[in-house]
Amino acid sequence: MKRTLIIISLALFCFGLSAAVNATFSTKEILLNQLSVFTFDPVNPQDQPILTTLSITNGAEEQKVKIQVVLKWNNAVLIQPNQVVFITRQAMPPNGMITADNRDLITEGSSLDIQPFSNINVDLIEVMKNNPLMKEAALSGYFPDGEIKMEVSVKGENTANWDNTATFSIKIRNAGAIYPLSPGKVIGQVPPIVKDIPVSFLWNAINTGFNEQLIVIKEFPPNGPPSRSTVAQTGTDIYRTPEGGNAASGFSDYIPFTNKNYYAWRVYTPIFDQTNPIEIDKSPSQGNFLASDWFVFRYMADDVDAPSPDEVQALLNILGNAQLINFLNLGFTPTGEVIFEGRKYTGQDAIDILNSLVGKDIKVEIKN
Repeated sequence: MKRTLIIISLALFCFGLSAAVNATFSTKEILLNQLSVFTFDPVNPQDQPILTTLSITNGAEEQKVKIQVVLKWNNAVLIQPNQVVFITRQAMPPNGMITADNRDLITEGSSLDIQPFSNINVDLIEVMKNNPLMKEAALSGYFPDGEIKMEVSVKGENTANWDNTATFSIKIRNAGAIYPLSPGKVIGQVPPIVKDIPVSFLWNAINTGFNEQLIVIKEFPPNGPPSRSTVAQTGTDIYRTPEGGNAASGFSDYIPFTNKNYYAWRVYTPIFDQTNPIEIDKSPSQGNFLASDWFVFRYMADDVDAPSPDEVQALLNILGNAQLINFLNLGFTPTGEVIFEGRKYTGQDAIDILNSLVGKDIKVEIKN
């Protein structure tokens, strides 16, 4: 008899555990570079992007289930406990399950399976404006770096304590601007000469921990240096960070640069927001991109001779000045000397000066 009683007692104990209501988020955490404060709009929940789905599983007893939603930004509570509480429309059968997404949970209205337990009136923007830590975010329209948490607790309608709490987190880290350092100068300035290879590409950028930093390098011929208006559409890609790669610590690799050619490079990173988040352990969706300025340099090996007259004439044609082109067509030949701001330049210095004039308005005069 003692053994029989022990078996019955254990069975009762297991039955008691199965009576609890359980909640689980399908996506527990996402990573973003920016999050609009209007993402969770309780008044217009249909405009919210679906970021996660909550599964609620009933225990062994047929009952209605209560659902409480608490929203936190770091240590600031935006939706207080007992402020937003829902209840299932119908009693859930034993071990029955329903699902709800963030549109169903951050709302003042009802959804297919749940409805407000009492009147819900939530104005997140006003809540944020009244919080010194969140006022600036409310005015800017975006959350600052940090973490926002949605905590959902569930229990049976007549149960005193909440049985279970599930948490969905959004971690925000601003990617910030990208600043190239070396080699080269911002496009539009005179490109410096680079002679040694391999070339080390360096830049400053915030490392978020989840954004990839990618580099693209383009090549241009001596008679076709890049300008702001042409760099994106012309030239030849000679290197791009391969898919899944990350150049966050800089880039230095042997690339067979061609003598006299120009090279433009920039760094870019995908930007993730509420419409295309990164889920933990899942590949990110395609994002918008934040890109640096183009930096330009010219590769000249140590044994390269001075620029040829043909190269000088090609550059003069690139300037696109009608008077200058007319003079060249009449048979005038450039001497290779460039006088700029009262100083005479020859060789590579003259070429650099002419490059700096590409895309600018110039006046041409014939002098003895």
